Amino acid sequence: MNKERRRRIVSLLQIGVSIAVGAAISFRLAPYDLPFFLHATCVLGTAGSVLSALLNIEQAWTATTHRCTAPGCDFRVRMQHVDAGENRRWQEIAAAHPRHDAA
Repeated sequence: MNKERRRRIVSLLQIGVSIAVGAAISFRLAPYDLPFFLHATCVLGTAGSVLSALLNIEQAWTATTHRCTAPGCDFRVRMQHVDAGENRRWQEIAAAHPRHDAA
């Protein structure tokens, strides 16, 4: 399975889980006879929060981080879905970023 197809499947699964959680919240709120907009706000807010959390988890899992090698420097570059050449270029940029020239 190629990377692009895998990314699409993961994205669809994230959206599906968010919709499922939103539907579960909707069914739990149904007996309380809430006004439509309050009900929709709760469902959409929950689904959006779950989707955001899943996207952050996926980014933390798949992202590559390059940090500056100088002691005490907190410069870092974080990226996802790049090829080997682009990855190497950003690794070199993190090692020799311009903030050191100003010091």
